[in-house]
Amino acid sequence: MKSSQDVEASWAKFLNPDSLKQNLLQGGLYLAAFEMLKDSLVGRPRDFYCIGFVEGELETGPEYARKVLALHKHPYTASALWWHNLGAISENDLETLRLIREHRDKIAHNMPKMIATSEHSIDLGLLATTSAMLTKLDNWWIQNFEAEIAPESYKHFNQEEMDNAASMSSIFLSMMIPLVSGDDSQFRTLYAMWCDQQTKPKEGEL
Repeated sequence: MKSSQDVEASWAKFLNPDSLKQNLLQGGLYLAAFEMLKDSLVGRPRDFYCIGFVEGELETGPEYARKVLALHKHPYTASALWWHNLGAISENDLETLRLIREHRDKIAHNMPKMIATSEHSIDLGLLATTSAMLTKLDNWWIQNFEAEIAPESYKHFNQEEMDNAASMSSIFLSMMIPLVSGDDSQFRTLYAMWCDQQTKPKEGEL
């Protein structure tokens, strides 16, 4: 049974509009971050074994079922094991990916509790870890697949630059992370720059 202090703290958490908005932002951003990570974690091996499209839907070949899906009954975990087998992630990363998914499920299935009870909260540490994991996966993919397939596109980059290479998804997510602490300065600066560009005459216009 909850104590009176817990009940009061839960009401304060829910009724305070600033607190409510912040918790909704944190929960929504965590769910979005998870989907971005999943798109890379699950999507890249699926795309790698793609053999075409059927009625607009991606079709994978038997190699995908044998080398990825056979590793675990859940595609998320099977995909994580595929990355691990390639040497892209460590045993610790596998555990981290499990924790990231468990927290995502907790948020998705218990959002009212997450935003309105004092004993539940969004794990901002795991949110930052989700962003870091996405960056790690995408950087490995860029260096070990994209750069190998199309070396001419990367020949002008030195190793330090390749080590810092990032996908648009990982860049976008890293930009959003500060929002959970109320820091929207980067977006305000970029938006002001964008607005300024819109007011300038387009090429060929008077």
